[in-house]
Amino acid sequence: SDSPCILPSDQIHALDCGMRLVWIAAMAVGHMGRSAVAMDNGLGLTPPLGWSTWMTCGDPTCGHDVCNEDEVKGAALAMAANGMQKLGYVYVNMDDCWASHRNSSGALTADPVRFPSGIDGLAEWLHARGFKLGVYTSAGNVTCSSGGRPYPIPGSRGHYDLDALTFASWGVDYVKLDWCGDIKKDLLAGRKAHEDFAAAMNASGRAMYLEVVAGYFFTGPKEVAKIANSWRFCEDHHDAWKSSVEQLICRTDQVGIAGAPGGWPFMDLLMTGGQGCSPFSKVAHCPGQTDDEYKTIFALWSLTQSPMIVATDVRTMTSVMNTTLLNSELVTLHQSTNTVPGKRLALWACTEPLSCEVWGRGLPSPMLSAGQSTGWIVALVNRGKDLHSITVKWSDLGLGPQEVATVHSVWDGSSLGNATGSWSADVPSHGTVLVRFESAAMPDATATRL
Repeated sequence: SDSPCILPSDQIHALDCGMRLVWIAAMAVGHMGRSAVAMDNGLGLTPPLGWSTWMTCGDPTCGHDVCNEDEVKGAALAMAANGMQKLGYVYVNMDDCWASHRNSSGALTADPVRFPSGIDGLAEWLHARGFKLGVYTSAGNVTCSSGGRPYPIPGSRGHYDLDALTFASWGVDYVKLDWCGDIKKDLLAGRKAHEDFAAAMNASGRAMYLEVVAGYFFTGPKEVAKIANSWRFCEDHHDAWKSSVEQLICRTDQVGIAGAPGGWPFMDLLMTGGQGCSPFSKVAHCPGQTDDEYKTIFALWSLTQSPMIVATDVRTMTSVMNTTLLNSELVTLHQSTNTVPGKRLALWACTEPLSCEVWGRGLPSPMLSAGQSTGWIVALVNRGKDLHSITVKWSDLGLGPQEVATVHSVWDGSSLGNATGSWSADVPSHGTVLVRFESAAMPDATATRL
């Protein structure tokens, strides 16, 4: 639609007009009545790290929303071997690809061809190797995709309690609740559906992490943590730069809304290294973005403490996957709750307006070098088409203009010397220069949580 859509300035201006109108209607309906629901399950104390089947598609039998037991087990074994599991990537999540139908008792069943061991058998196999299992369902009567099958896949509407109990009995650790099926036309049911599903999860007898795709739009930013451990607040993230930029704009709009233990804003799945090839190809990755773009995405997902669930074939690691996914400094900071999540600190004036940005996050004390009192990881981000010089000023970091800071590259650990007052770098199109600053100056109290 070409008609203008207006939302409050702290909400999502990146969404298309149709989604904005849905948001307005949902918020109006959602606030008509409220009940006290809390996602008090003790989970999500740090944002989750893991892998998803959604865009992997690395097998001849695999397409988008198609997965199978061998693929899931192979991804887990690869994560154990390539160092991802050691860094904390422990969630192995199946998207809209595993379920088949309901049995005579009304319970969901797994596709017997794709998962001959059943979901309980797969969960047991993963748990024995130190991983956690995630499954997918929808708040409506059917899911979003048939996954290549000639029949619709049942969603959870009308079966919230039963499905939560079923997932618990299988040993599931993570549930993604999507927003598809008949409920998409029933905005009046949106808030209550999410509250009821959260209540069913809490009553299941097993603590299971809950991700919601649409819950934010019905509860609003101040209450969504009551019904979820993580929540989407933008459209789907696809393996395209335009889609990645939309996620960053949406995140910038989350003014004053940062994640905290138990609840995390989620910028959706990462395709770092390239999504799988569809139709199938003998190569593991068919990237839709450049390596510079993948580095930008990973840097900002990690600094803002978005959950980082990777939807690409981790059985074949590329150079940029090793640089990003296995960057222990970024992952360690991502998992720390001792400083507030990162955010955009400043816009830098360059010849392409609004294209040059400074993002950053303060370092917690355990990550500082000996003798240093203040530290930041800063991302100089160029969303423009041309090369630009971008500057971070000490005032952006709470440092005095005469303070001296050491500078190191986060990507390769190399020393970039010392700087006073500010620091500049040439940043390629869609790229990010990611650096670590440390100073003996006392830290600004606003940079730390504890």
